[in-house]
Amino acid sequence: MGPETLVLGGRFRVLRHIGGGGMSEVYLAVQLSLGRQVALKVLKRDLGKRPDMAERFRREALLLSTVDHPAVVRVIDFEPGADATILVLELAEGDTLEHLLKGGPIEPGRAVLLLAQLAEGLGAIHEKGIIHRDLKPQNVVISPTARGEQARLLDFGIARLIEMGELETLRGLPDNPMISHPGQVVGTPAFVAPEQATGKPLDARTDVYAFGVLAYRLLTGQFPFPGPSSNDFLKQHIGMAPKPLVEARPQLSEHPKLVALVMQCLEKNPDLRPQSANVLTEKLVELLPQSPYDSSVTTPSRRLLASATTTATPVPPEKGPEDSGARWRDAQAKAAAATQALLQVGQKGIGAAQSVPTEWKKSLLVVAALLLVAPAVWAMLPPTNGERVAKLLDQGRGEAALSLLDEKLQDASWEAPELYALKAATLHSMRRELDERDVLRTNPYQCLLQAHPLLLDALAEDFGRAEDDVELKALIKIVPAEILEPHFDRRSREKGSERQWGSLRWLDLSRKKDLQGALGARYISSLQATDCTIRGSASRRLAELNVREAIDALRALSETPKEKTDDGLVNCGQDEAAEAIRELKRE
Repeated sequence: MGPETLVLGGRFRVLRHIGGGGMSEVYLAVQLSLGRQVALKVLKRDLGKRPDMAERFRREALLLSTVDHPAVVRVIDFEPGADATILVLELAEGDTLEHLLKGGPIEPGRAVLLLAQLAEGLGAIHEKGIIHRDLKPQNVVISPTARGEQARLLDFGIARLIEMGELETLRGLPDNPMISHPGQVVGTPAFVAPEQATGKPLDARTDVYAFGVLAYRLLTGQFPFPGPSSNDFLKQHIGMAPKPLVEARPQLSEHPKLVALVMQCLEKNPDLRPQSANVLTEKLVELLPQSPYDSSVTTPSRRLLASATTTATPVPPEKGPEDSGARWRDAQAKAAAATQALLQVGQKGIGAAQSVPTEWKKSLLVVAALLLVAPAVWAMLPPTNGERVAKLLDQGRGEAALSLLDEKLQDASWEAPELYALKAATLHSMRRELDERDVLRTNPYQCLLQAHPLLLDALAEDFGRAEDDVELKALIKIVPAEILEPHFDRRSREKGSERQWGSLRWLDLSRKKDLQGALGARYISSLQATDCTIRGSASRRLAELNVREAIDALRALSETPKEKTDDGLVNCGQDEAAEAIRELKRE
């Protein structure tokens, strides 16, 4: 779609591309009838072409278009087509909250106003039966208005619908796009609620939890959990207490009610959180600074507008006492001295650390002691479930591994994602491919966001055997790229095997440009596989890639004696290797 393109029956003129991602591209356009600018979200072509998805998008767009609130970006129009499925959205001008946070945490007075606006917007979509499910700073735009800043929600419902549409390729779901189905984990891992991370049913309180994570980040510039990986965040949301807000930013101790509200939003048990976005709005409105217009205010929306009028100019970030910089520099100096002393302890013994400031000595001794005993303590720790399953599989005790996993899954613990992944890997090792696939279909996000290495190896072998399997490819794509690609890259460097072949084929078919130069050597390794199909396929691919340095390895394979059977000699890649040599020499 280029500049000056007319779309939707000539009603909109595209001006330029303004952004996009994995699911859609966004264009700036003009609605010709009214002369106003709008945003056109063009959804992925493969989704738009499916009749069932087109109908889902139509119904979702119809529902979303009924939400009329200043904190929600409206859907104006929708149209499916042979070439593209397009949502026409109100143009939200301004910076995202994520961009705003690049300048550091937001001053509490300003943050409360923005949060109250967002809470009221969430209440508006919840009243229509919509759960956002992906509330995060990137999905909030701060627009300038005559009354001051206005926070506005983006992408509510749409991301959820797309995820559900992709899952339709894996299994049949009830034909209701407003239902959140058990067993699915959809959303951004740093912001998902515990019930979302474990694939349980969701409701409005799920958004309240994500709102708490967003508020924490807004007020501190940090996350309530350390992460850093997607899997880490999922586990921490389920089983770790969030870092207290006042520890992340001590200045917030002057705002105890705000701190208490944010921490309440982060309760693991949904029953302990504010029970709706409307309740959240009322509590935040109570924390707004007094406005000269308060006497006439009777609703949250009016109160927010009145407060925005008096705080139209953002308050600069708060500053600490004048001597805070000096205290910080002094603390840094002491920390540096302690670190240096710790290094000296390792080299010369405890006597070398006598110059350490007194207040650091006890900590230094504790750290030194831990360093000495850490290996022994580590060796004494009980094995993880993953280690136990791996050991049982190495011993050929697949049934024992399955019994262990089923027993652990009875607890419905926070380990469920890893346990499901291990169960699929165990079934794979037992050659129970249909049962393995059933576990993956039933718990796709549980299994694949966790992406245990044993399961990744199983997926690589599955792909090597059936690289045209559409369902399998859809499943593998659920695995976060930052987990999948490094693992497959390592496996593709190994000596020829089924998992090496599957990893290599995935990387090759994904057309990873940074790997193209290395593919030849890895296909040469595949010639050593015991599987005859792999040998033959690797030979053909080496000829296609014109890897002339493979000629010696191909010759060695072609000259390998063929196995004799009652039916004659059996080809195990020798014929393909000989043909590949002829092709390469012709080049």
